[in-house]
Amino acid sequence: MGESIPLETLRAFARTIHAEARNYGFQQIDFVRLINEMLDLTADEPPQTSSGESPSELAPGTWRVDRFPLESERLEIRKANAETDGALLESWLTDRYGRHFLLSCATAQQMDLETLFSRPKNDLGIVQMSDGQPIGAVAYLDIDQHQKRAELRKLIGEPFARGKGFAEEATRLWISYGRDVLGLQKVYVSTLQTHLRNIQLNESIGFRVEGLLQREILINGIRYDVLRMGLSFEDGLPGATSPNGY
Repeated sequence: MGESIPLETLRAFARTIHAEARNYGFQQIDFVRLINEMLDLTADEPPQTSSGESPSELAPGTWRVDRFPLESERLEIRKANAETDGALLESWLTDRYGRHFLLSCATAQQMDLETLFSRPKNDLGIVQMSDGQPIGAVAYLDIDQHQKRAELRKLIGEPFARGKGFAEEATRLWISYGRDVLGLQKVYVSTLQTHLRNIQLNESIGFRVEGLLQREILINGIRYDVLRMGLSFEDGLPGATSPNGY
């Protein structure tokens, strides 16, 4: 059996399911019926056994993070350029996967691309395939050299590249760069509670839920909970290595 899911994560999933069901029109008896149906589905599943290998642990080998482009097995991350990459980023921010890349869950403010590129405490990279085809972006926002921490953002903008593990690989590579090159000791993310796949991805990398801000963000007239997740490098990063031993 694998490691138990943290209680804060269970609460996040429960609140999301509850909110969506309420919006659909669930009454109290419907929640009871839903729980019973879920228990029946679980009872019908064969018991899960550990294969001895965690699917979240990549086999990174030797990743290069000491100069750009950063390199992993399948990906590269190069420095973003406002003049050449502005239109590309703007195209990625138009769909439902990319529209929250510039939304600060901490301040509820939508950053514009000019600010993203020009603010000296931001560090932005373009994720691309080994053949040079751009597929997404990663960023550190509000890098605090005194506290040695920063907020991490990630986005796979090209639809064909989603669901193939590129987001996890790019995030691990970017985190290795943050620790080994920028000297960060902690990275944090703030995600809308409804982004369940994003929460799961963050946990697979090593992030842990640090807090839940209830009804924190108002988007299109609907309030959302915000989940704060953090990764301290004292806790380690499962499955990641670099030329500096990380």
